[in-house]
Amino acid sequence: MLVTLVSSVIGARLLYVLEHLSEFRGEWSSILAVWQGGLTLYGGILAGACAALLTARRLGMPMWAVADALTPSVALGTMFGRVGCFLNGCCYGHPTALPWGVVYPPDSFAGLEFGDTPIHPAQIYNALFGLALFAVLWKLRTRVRVAGTLFWSFIVAFALGRIVLDLFRAYEPSAHLVAIGPGNITESQLTSLALALFGVLMLVRLRRGAAKAAVPVAVPSPVPRDSGSS
Repeated sequence: MLVTLVSSVIGARLLYVLEHLSEFRGEWSSILAVWQGGLTLYGGILAGACAALLTARRLGMPMWAVADALTPSVALGTMFGRVGCFLNGCCYGHPTALPWGVVYPPDSFAGLEFGDTPIHPAQIYNALFGLALFAVLWKLRTRVRVAGTLFWSFIVAFALGRIVLDLFRAYEPSAHLVAIGPGNITESQLTSLALALFGVLMLVRLRRGAAKAAVPVAVPSPVPRDSGSS
């Protein structure tokens, strides 16, 4: 857990820095100033997951069983993380006329961009999604027959959900990579799509490996020896 915690923070900060290199040019020492903000969720998930799996393997633990055991907690962690985003005023949504639109203080990140205009509480959408994933994963955790299935199912579901939920989130112009019709595809959505496809491939690989291991190997019967004297 300690390795996962430290690696997640480092990975989240590293991906943020890579995405905002122009902000750190000439002030490279500020890369270490995590308390000033600037963490990317996918960087934390990927770095934390890889570090945890490698550590489990080095300790002689069943790697994919460990991943499955930790998966519900990861889903629940995304919920608490997004609640933190809502309270901090980051990762906010687009303007909306819906009755649950929120208005942030004028000196907040969202207030500086949208003023008194109500915006989608995109962080709460993501938090509720994380809570729903936790509930489903907690119910399924005892029904997994192939180790690793729960973990990669979470990765696929989370990535696909992120693609949809990002439609309500406001991003800086530099995060828009591809324009399609009235909307734009963001860097996060492309990352989510790639991660979902990789997760599907891993699920197929794990199931094929389990099926191959379950096939009984035919052992040839010993040939009886001639007990007669020559």
